[in-house]
Amino acid sequence: MRPFVIAAIIASLTVPAFAEEDPSKVEEYKAVEQKKKEEAEIERAYKNAVKGTTREQPVKKSDPWGSVRQGGASSGSGQ
Repeated sequence: MRPFVIAAIIASLTVPAFAEEDPSKVEEYKAVEQKKKEEAEIERAYKNAVKGTTREQPVKKSDPWGSVRQGGASSGSGQ
């Protein structure tokens, strides 16, 4: 746990220093973050739309020999 915390602190300290070095990278980073947010919003909207439209229809069990049988179900007492 301790190495993870140390690595996170070091990473958080180096990112602003790296961004200050080149202003175009800051703009690029902002553009990438904005695109990720937009894609996440689109994905969320898509999932909500799909969830709202997919209503499962009850599956009717088909009986291929239904028209051949005389009664509804077979009684099981022979022929």
